[in-house]
Amino acid sequence: MKLVQLEEPYEGQPLAVFDTTEGSFSAVLYPEYAPNTVQNFIDRANDGFYNGQDVYGVFDGLFMSGAADEKKNSGLTPDGQPIPNEYSVDLWTFRGAICSYNGNSGYGDSRFVVIWGDKLTDEQKTELKGITNDSGAQLLPDELIGAYSEKGGIAGLAGTFTVFAQVIDGLDAVERIASAPSDGDLYKPVEEILINSVTISEYHSEQ
Repeated sequence: MKLVQLEEPYEGQPLAVFDTTEGSFSAVLYPEYAPNTVQNFIDRANDGFYNGQDVYGVFDGLFMSGAADEKKNSGLTPDGQPIPNEYSVDLWTFRGAICSYNGNSGYGDSRFVVIWGDKLTDEQKTELKGITNDSGAQLLPDELIGAYSEKGGIAGLAGTFTVFAQVIDGLDAVERIASAPSDGDLYKPVEEILINSVTISEYHSEQ
């Protein structure tokens, strides 16, 4: 296990800049780990698919962008085919992780989820340490549990969504969206939140 989200981005790593009505945030992409998911996201962003989409769901701990609401009525890929999940033991649902939304189907599409979530409590850390295999050995490494404790996130969603990006700047905007009041039934924000644009570029340490 190599927790790449805890490492510094590399020069030229694909970067997505999200401009929203609640501020901007930037995320590095991981094509080495989720090539099909990342390529679909880049293609959709370059085609302007996300521009003007609204955030259609806000939950305690994550928010989802538009791309499948009643108005747009499409979260599909350009060819209409879903993308098989691309799980990796090196990518986890830490705070700021961006995942392909799959509806627990084993496949993703053009929708995405940005993870928020609290830092682990002592009780939650003890619970995670208590997950063992048949021989009684601890399954989740202390490094991973420590990362959830320090960064926050939703450990319970690990292995549910394909993680394909990590927010590296603008977490304050993510927090504002994640904590926005919702209607309680459909989890739609009470006040409209728009994704003005998603722009693809590259990460450079001097930028």
